[in-house]
Order: sequence, then C-alpha cells, then structure tokens
Amino acid sequence: MPKPIEPVPNNEECERMLTAFPVGVLVTCDASVPYAVPMNHAYSDGKLYFHCAPTGRKLDMIRANPRVCYVVNRHFGNAGAPVDSTQCHGNWESVIAHGKARVINDREELRAAFLTFGRYYNPDFELNESALDKTSAIIVEVESMTARREVRDAGVDYWSWSPGSP
Repeated sequence: MPKPIEPVPNNEECERMLTAFPVGVLVTCDASVPYAVPMNHAYSDGKLYFHCAPTGRKLDMIRANPRVCYVVNRHFGNAGAPVDSTQCHGNWESVIAHGKARVINDREELRAAFLTFGRYYNPDFELNESALDKTSAIIVEVESMTARREVRDAGVDYWSWSPGSP
C-alpha cells in the first residue's frame, strides 16, 4: 500500500483555489444521514458565507449538528481515458474546508453577511433591505482545509490550511 501523502502547510494556495471556484457543495449531517447541497459562496477572513431560504433541510441539519464540510473543485484539460490501472489520474484541483456553521438570526449580522457576500462578487453591490425579510445566511468558521492538485504526468500537490498560519 502506498504511503499517504502528507499535506504541506500553504494557506495561500488553499485560499486561492477556494476564491477561484465560485460554486461548491456544502455537506451537513444529522445522526447518520449526510446531506449535500450545491451552493455558491463568499470567503473572507477564514469564514465562508452562504445565502439561502429562511427555512429548509440544510438549516435544520445545521441547527442539529453545526459540523460541516464544503468542497469546491475544478477539472481542467482533457480528462482522456485511463491508459491502464497505473495511469488513471486526471487534471483537477480541489479544496475541502471543515468547520462549524451557524444560521444567522440577528438582523444586523444578516445585513453584514449579505454585504460581504454581495461585495465578494460585485464591489458596487447595494443591499435591498427587503431581501433580508425573505432570506437567511449561513456563516462557516473554517477550522481546517486541505487542497489537492493532480496533473497527469506531473504528479500530485497536497496542501493544508489552518487559522492564523501564513
């Protein structure tokens, strides 16, 4: 069995990938049932921001168990067919972020979250206050991340992220 790859600490590379890919999958879990939801996100200062409907399964699951992970990935180049069982690698990169999520209930914090989210995509974003009555937000305090880039014929790079590291 091959030796596991140990990630090299590199917050910059993990954050580069996370900010370059606008859509990922938020994974929640209650008791024994996982639930995965594609979502777009904003990332700032070690936090992921999501907007969503004010009710629903993912919010119920986060309230029951705030531990989540968020996965973003990108495929690049030609996938091609594997040559044989030793040549089945593709051209892709991904980030998996783990953390603790919370649903925003306070209106001022909701306003701040929406401004962060909106300005992430558009620096001139202006908030429509009435939108706050019809939506909710989730903030994930990221506790760790791993990122991986695999390029056929060039190998694999594997990085880790932790709060407060360079």
